[in-house]
Amino acid sequence: MPIFKLLSKNFTYQKKDKLKSRKQTQFLFSKGTAITMHPIRLLYTIEKVEAGIFPNGLLQAGVGAPSRQFRKAVQRNRVKRLLREGYRLEKPNFTNSISLTNTRLNLFFLYVDVNVQTQQQIQTSIKLILQKLADKLKPNVV
Repeated sequence: MPIFKLLSKNFTYQKKDKLKSRKQTQFLFSKGTAITMHPIRLLYTIEKVEAGIFPNGLLQAGVGAPSRQFRKAVQRNRVKRLLREGYRLEKPNFTNSISLTNTRLNLFFLYVDVNVQTQQQIQTSIKLILQKLADKLKPNVV
């Protein structure tokens, strides 16, 4: 199998990976825990689920940019695109470093800076945040 086929399966951000449930999002913002590393704030929740529902675990993520700081939709959409791309590239390393057996993990990346940074800076911040989250999850997740 060609290498680009193998890589394309690892670095994906499909519909099943997106946090779309309003109920889950509201729970995330009301009860979630935050990790902030400039210019990104990560909100996350960890839920144990029954053995048959998600045997391999479920990891879903969402992104956001505040309209108060980015008045124009073009700017907000660019920031969200950069956040999604950074998460897509760092997700395989994150999933390899943790175990999500019978666990639902919801993530939400918020951009908190006023100025838009480069893709490399955003990806580095996401990488550091996900490493910090993986370190916190290791003692908790079985």
